[in-house]
Amino acid sequence: MHIVLQHTKQACFTIGLISVFLIVGCTAKQHRRVEQSGFLGDYSQLTEKKENEALYVYVNPKADCRKYTKVIIDPITLWAKTDSSPLATLDEKDKKMLMTQAWGVLYDGMRKGNFLIVDKPGEGVMQVKAAVTEAVEAKVMLANATAVAPFVWQAATVWGIGSGKWPFLGELAGEMEIVDSVTGERLLAGVDKVVGMLGSNIDPRARWDDVRKGFNIWRDRIGVRMASCRETGSFEMPKDDRSWMHKTFEYMSP
Repeated sequence: MHIVLQHTKQACFTIGLISVFLIVGCTAKQHRRVEQSGFLGDYSQLTEKKENEALYVYVNPKADCRKYTKVIIDPITLWAKTDSSPLATLDEKDKKMLMTQAWGVLYDGMRKGNFLIVDKPGEGVMQVKAAVTEAVEAKVMLANATAVAPFVWQAATVWGIGSGKWPFLGELAGEMEIVDSVTGERLLAGVDKVVGMLGSNIDPRARWDDVRKGFNIWRDRIGVRMASCRETGSFEMPKDDRSWMHKTFEYMSP
């Protein structure tokens, strides 16, 4: 009887997960917390997120985005917190992949706002500085095995709901700052972290798939922000138009 009950619970959990994936989609999601790395230097202006912002964000209330038509995108920095962190110990091929992906995110986001990419400062030119501060590849087979292994999935689920992340999935954190290229005035700054979702990756060879999906989330959000700021003048993110159910499931899902 006990074994039957355990299998019944596990079946209900699996059905619940399927429901989550149908509503939210198999992708990555924003994490609930992130540590500041030191890359931005001054974090005193940043406040905790609201709506669909980065986890910590600063938007200059006096800045008028419409006065800018061009942008310099600095080379991406890999800013590891310690010499022994997963980011610091990656091989050169993976480091290059992260820098290429991150720069592409900024390029695509700025182009969605119709900003011209340039390489010299001047009037009407913004400058973007960004760093990848965490990057952890997924252990796909372990993550998927944990989801179905008897007696393990219960503990993993409790841990995942509490922490906002299922064990062994990929992680990506970064920091970004946009300044006036001439005066250095800070226009926008943010610190964010995204993680994989259970079921978003079933290919054991795709160890960086969660991270790539995280980059896609940032690409979409930067594009929305920059397109909006060209129209409204504000660097604030537009209102989150996702349904309450979608946001709740994303927050609660492992």
